[in-house]
Amino acid sequence: MTHQAPTYLVLLLGLVAMLTVYLAAWAQLHARVAAAHEFGLLMFAIALYALGYSIELSRTDLVSMLQIIKVEYIGIALIPPLNLLFIIHFVGGKPAPWPIIALVMVIPLITIGLTMTIEYHSLIYINPSVVRGPFFDVIQFTRGPWYYVNLVYLQSLPAVSFFILLIAARKAGPKLRRQILGLATGSFLPILGGFLYFAGLIPGGVDPAPFALSISGIIFAVTLFKFGLFELVPAARELALDSVSDSFLVFDRRHHLQDLNKAATQLPGAQDFVLGAALPPASPLTAHLQPLLDSGTGQAEFSVEFSSEHASADLHSFQAKAYPIQTRPDQTGGVAILIRDITETAGLLRQLNLQANTDALTGLLNRRQLIQMGAVAFENSRLSGLPIGAILIDLDHFKDVNDLFGHAAGDAVLKSVAQCLRRGLRAIDILGRYGGEEFIIFLPETDLETARQVAGRICTQLAAWSTPIEGTNLQVTGSFGVHALKAGPGATLDDLLKGADLALYQAKANGRNQVAVIIQ
Repeated sequence: MTHQAPTYLVLLLGLVAMLTVYLAAWAQLHARVAAAHEFGLLMFAIALYALGYSIELSRTDLVSMLQIIKVEYIGIALIPPLNLLFIIHFVGGKPAPWPIIALVMVIPLITIGLTMTIEYHSLIYINPSVVRGPFFDVIQFTRGPWYYVNLVYLQSLPAVSFFILLIAARKAGPKLRRQILGLATGSFLPILGGFLYFAGLIPGGVDPAPFALSISGIIFAVTLFKFGLFELVPAARELALDSVSDSFLVFDRRHHLQDLNKAATQLPGAQDFVLGAALPPASPLTAHLQPLLDSGTGQAEFSVEFSSEHASADLHSFQAKAYPIQTRPDQTGGVAILIRDITETAGLLRQLNLQANTDALTGLLNRRQLIQMGAVAFENSRLSGLPIGAILIDLDHFKDVNDLFGHAAGDAVLKSVAQCLRRGLRAIDILGRYGGEEFIIFLPETDLETARQVAGRICTQLAAWSTPIEGTNLQVTGSFGVHALKAGPGATLDDLLKGADLALYQAKANGRNQVAVIIQ
């Protein structure tokens, strides 16, 4: 007479199988979170084992029991390695390397293969038969050699996982520690059940592993929902993204906005953004971001810089970079755009550029930048065929100012003279401090006579200019050397400067405070 297991026990294991299937599905929905994929596979293996055992309990004949055991052993063999791989990924933050995965899967795959061919060998079960137990009919057998190999393996891997969790719990914070201890508790129960079963301490030959795993599934469920097993990392990631000042936006392959952080909502025009939709054409950001979206689907990052009026009504400078999101090695699934407010950096760069190109005292171009811009103007003259003029200015007896009034007064005079020289020049004219008390003015598209007239006007203007020094108005004059030429073949900027320098020498020799011209 057959003796089936109680219906409520079969239903209980079926409910546990449904619960773990649900947990597996939940984990797959959070597959982007570290270890969620391995957790889902683990729950599915437990479900397979619990479901198989529930069906086994409802059978009383040897053939059908052995057939369903084949299904059970898929779960039995895979649960320990999947649990270990899950723990490694969860604790370490990255998946286990492929050599370890291959190593821990060798024995389970052999076990599954031997179970599928259990009728043809005695490596696992020797002389299996159905006997009446104290509670229900069970399979009785002599254990084969591979049974013991698998037994040691089934106990060793969970023990390793358990100790990894205990070590990690010691180093974890309160939130993560609760998660780890929950997982450790769920991992320990199958170890305990397996030990009691293999030690013969469970009456009637009942395998406690499915029940222990069922309780583990419940503990995992509590850990998942109460302690937020797969909610902590996304929440932390969201908190981190919202706490940074850089704006972050994610677009899918259709260029529809999928996510953005808090900083991105403060961008000019971001109030028009709609999740799941394309960028609005009227938004001031669209014109800047669209090239990033178009180019960001490539294999490398792409960046642009732009300026826009911020919510504070100030003009801000931004740098935006697009990063392709690779869903497969050969496929881009979307674009992530990082936008950084570089207003302060851009201002510093402008300041550094100004300092590198400007004379600190007078605010005019320094010698290096003056010569560079003069060379550009000279080359433009060569291309256009129009003449270019140069005026070399040296302040007369400037040493006397320093000797009589001090170097501070001399600096004040130089700054004042720079203001005087600026007056009346065109936008295309190039004025700079050549060194000491010498200044140069490059006059593009200017012949010799016009350059002489400009120099004469500035010479008169300077003689009438004064600088307040210690209660008196100090006046200085200057000597002006003028030269102009057409930048034809063979002509150089040095030729222009040498001509102006010779003219300046002539102006000094003639008594200073005047303009001299060299005609070549």
